Amino acid sequence: MVRYQEWAGWPFRRIDENLSILDVVKFGTIDYKLAGLLWLLMEHRASVLVAAGPVWAGKTTLLHALLDFLPPEIEQVSLRGYEEDFKSLGTEKPENTYLITEEISNHSYEYLWGYQVVKAFEMLSKGYALGGTTHARNIREAAYILNALGVPLPLIASLGAIITLQVTRGKYRDEEPVRYVDSVSTISLTKDGLVAYTLASRHLPGEEFVYPGEQALHNVLFNKFAIKYDSITSEIESRGRFLSKLREKGECSREAVKKAISDYYQSQLP
Repeated sequence: MVRYQEWAGWPFRRIDENLSILDVVKFGTIDYKLAGLLWLLMEHRASVLVAAGPVWAGKTTLLHALLDFLPPEIEQVSLRGYEEDFKSLGTEKPENTYLITEEISNHSYEYLWGYQVVKAFEMLSKGYALGGTTHARNIREAAYILNALGVPLPLIASLGAIITLQVTRGKYRDEEPVRYVDSVSTISLTKDGLVAYTLASRHLPGEEFVYPGEQALHNVLFNKFAIKYDSITSEIESRGRFLSKLREKGECSREAVKKAISDYYQSQLP
């Protein structure tokens, strides 16, 4: 359930995003296999940060599409930008709550910035999960921005995944820009500082994503998210096929995709 908070005198609301994960795949931003991997991460309530340098790169569209992968029992709570005091979260169940910030920047009053970013990340240590976007060209920049705002390295390392988007010009001047994910990484904290581990990457749009080997991927996902299957790759690919079949059946609207994902979770109940 998404809770749209109504705050006295607060003029902003979450952006109405109608594009589904199938639209994101159709545009070439990701492919079905990567969608399956991201589904698996969101299924385990991973905190995610979607990053891109330019505006209109599709950060918010991708974030909202990923939120549809959260299990039905997870309550999504939108943070209210510069007026957020986090006091209303005191009665929530952290393990069943996913906090959402449209963006970490000072570009608008509806976004989180300054001490509020630190406070949002402190909620992760209390069991909450967090999803948001930021302007950063790569994972190094994203981590630097968070740390410069005062977020300690251990809390940055609590992020489940940082997804980076790139934008290139179309072949012709009047064509829509090409938006594509070029990396999905998770991070951990070592004695030498933050270390990124790449879960998927590519250099150019249209290229196949490169993934770690089965055992390496299994180890990372188990250590980070306690995800344990006999075959991580088959779990990822099965979710990708599920989404591909929705496309084949013409069930592409966001509402149709959300219902199908909810039905999938119901079918997995004992």
